Amino acid sequence: MADKPLVVASLADHELYVKIVEEHFRVVWWEDYIKGPEKYNNDIQGILVDAYGRLKRVDGSLLDHLPNLKIVSTLSVGTDHLDLELLFKRGIKVSRVPDVSSDCVADWGITLLVGMARRIVEGVDSAKNPATPFDFNIMGKKITGSTIGVVGFGRIGYKIAERAYGFSMKVLYYDVFRRSEEEEKKIGATYYSSVDEMLPHCDFVILIVPLLPTTRGMIGKKQFELMKNSAILVNVARAQVIDQDALVEALKNKTIRSAAIDVTYPEPLPDDHPLRFLDNIIITPHMGANSEESRRGVVVAGVKSCIAGVKGEPIPNEMLQSMMY
Repeated sequence: MADKPLVVASLADHELYVKIVEEHFRVVWWEDYIKGPEKYNNDIQGILVDAYGRLKRVDGSLLDHLPNLKIVSTLSVGTDHLDLELLFKRGIKVSRVPDVSSDCVADWGITLLVGMARRIVEGVDSAKNPATPFDFNIMGKKITGSTIGVVGFGRIGYKIAERAYGFSMKVLYYDVFRRSEEEEKKIGATYYSSVDEMLPHCDFVILIVPLLPTTRGMIGKKQFELMKNSAILVNVARAQVIDQDALVEALKNKTIRSAAIDVTYPEPLPDDHPLRFLDNIIITPHMGANSEESRRGVVVAGVKSCIAGVKGEPIPNEMLQSMMY
């Protein structure tokens, strides 16, 4: 055991993945680390973290105590829980897992779209809840033949569009980079260089952009007013790409028809948050990547990167400073 490098790990449901991690590392789990960090600080060479565990942010308050840290391996695509500027400034390597969960997140995005459009939550409640009248007339919104606007057309965005194309949806998309003509033609996609120009044409809008300074709050009051009153918004990106207060108002005022979101800020929402009381929104607990197969793949990928970082070898899925913007 002593010859294995020491890492501190904060992973949701970590008991499911203990064997994978402990095969390669001596591990101090976050809940044990915080009881006596001084016992471990000088020996820790890596951090394994995800967006769901008890360690909410990797920043100076932790890094200042880890003089021999070599790598932070996040088991997520997003990195907003990491102080990237400080990590890069100190020469600490960073890795993430950008593709392991892509199919699961794309599946979940379409699931939320279909669920909201066809009012599945209301239907289930009507059929199962004895306190709710059985209702044959819950009318949803047709999906086949409608128009979807995908905001963010990277790996997951393109996979969402492939699934939408299977529903015979017309695909519009926005991204800072345009796909090749061949990729567009494969799914009948039309490119927009401006989100605002695309929104008025969409029956559904689905967000799957990374959280960057340029995407924070990119969907706000102005954008909601550009959408159709019948539009449905889906967010499987980061919560902060939407102005959440503007979302509340748009739903209350029926500026848009409804929304389905897998992320909020904060998580969970306070008990008295207005989104909890609106009947035209579905909220799920950040579960887009949550399949057994996906979660295991994410852990394996994160561990491989952490091993490489500790050994000073080339790191799979290393995040570079140029990727921050």
